[in-house]
Amino acid sequence: MKEKLLLIKSIFISMLMLVILGSCAAEEKKEFAEIEEISDEFTLENDFAQGFQIIYHISFIEINIIDPDTKEIVDSYKISKTDQSSPDLFPKNMSSVVAMSTTQLGMMRKLSLEEKVTGFSDFNLLCNPLSEAAVKEVGHFGMSDAEAFIAINPDIIFYSGFDDSAPILSKLKQANLKTFKILEWKETHPLGRAEWIKVYGAIFQKEQKASAIFDEIKAKYYNIKDKLKIQEKGSTAFAGTYFGDIFNVPAGDSYMAILFEDANIDYVYAKTKGVGSLNLSLEETITKNVDTEFWLNAGASSKKELLNQSQKFKMLKAMRTGKLYSYFGNNNCFWENSPIEPHLLLEDLGKIFHPELFEDDKLNFYELIAE
Repeated sequence: MKEKLLLIKSIFISMLMLVILGSCAAEEKKEFAEIEEISDEFTLENDFAQGFQIIYHISFIEINIIDPDTKEIVDSYKISKTDQSSPDLFPKNMSSVVAMSTTQLGMMRKLSLEEKVTGFSDFNLLCNPLSEAAVKEVGHFGMSDAEAFIAINPDIIFYSGFDDSAPILSKLKQANLKTFKILEWKETHPLGRAEWIKVYGAIFQKEQKASAIFDEIKAKYYNIKDKLKIQEKGSTAFAGTYFGDIFNVPAGDSYMAILFEDANIDYVYAKTKGVGSLNLSLEETITKNVDTEFWLNAGASSKKELLNQSQKFKMLKAMRTGKLYSYFGNNNCFWENSPIEPHLLLEDLGKIFHPELFEDDKLNFYELIAE
C-alpha cells in the first residue's frame, strides 16, 4: 500500500511539473504567437528600451512614448488592427510615410519598409539614396513648410521630438496629418536604441520580424562583448568634438560611454556622471589628455581640419601618433545604420583597441583620420 501511495505521489508530481513547464513554454511564446487573438490587453516587455511601451488590445495597438529622463508618458498613439477608421487611430495598412531622420529610415530599411517612404527631410543626409522620383524632400522640421507635407498627404510622419515647439506641428494637425514622436536617441544603452525596431514592427504589422531582428542583434552584440571583456583595457582614450569653443565629451553614463565600457576601453571620462555630454573648455580637455593615446569621434575627416579648429591639438599625443578616429567622413552611414546595428559599432571599437581578436581590420562606421 505504501509503495502504491508513493507511485501515485510520483505520478502526481510528474504531471504537475509538466503543467508548470507547459505554462512556462506558453508564456515564452505569448510575446508574438497568436497575438491577434488576445481577449484582453497584453503589454510587451522590453529588454533594454525605456522610451516606449507597446500594449496590445483587441482592436488596436497602443504605443506610449516615455521620456527616459522623467519616466513620464509624453505621447500616446493607437494603431488600428481592423479596417476601422477614426481621427484617433492610425490606419492598419499605411502606405505613405514621411521620415524626418536617417535613424528612422535605417530602422525602416531593416524591416524592408523603405518602399513606404514618400517623404524625407534632406537627401544630403542619406547614406543609401532614395528614389527622388518617388520620394519628396520636405526640409528639416523646424524650418520646413507644411505645404510640402500636405502635398504628400502621408499616413504618418515620424519626427524626433527635438523641436516640439515648432509651429509646423500645429499646422500639420490642422491639416489632419498625423505625427509620431520617436525618442530612440534618448536611450542610453546601445541595445535600447536598437529595440525601437519593435515600435516600427508594431506600427506596420511586422512584430515577428522585428523581434527576430532584435534578438539576432542582441546575440551578436553579447558575443562581441564577451570576446572583448577577457582582454586588458590597455590603451587610454577620450572622445568628443570641438565646436563653438566647447568640447563635447560623452559623460560616464551615456550611450557612447556604455559602448566604450562594453568594448573594454580605458575611457578617460568613464567615472563622470551624466547620460549626455560634458561641456568642457578646450584648455581643460587638452590638459587632461596630453598623454591619452586615442582620440575617438573627432569632428573632422582629416588632421588639417582638426588643426583648423585649433592649433593647440598639436599638443595631444593622439594627434602626434595619428591614433585619431571619426565617423564623420563615412558618408553619414553612422547616423543611418549604427542605431540599428550597435553590434557592428562595438565590433569597430574592438578592432581599433583589440585588433588581435579579429581576423580583419575592416571597419563598419569608424575611419582612421587621414593627414
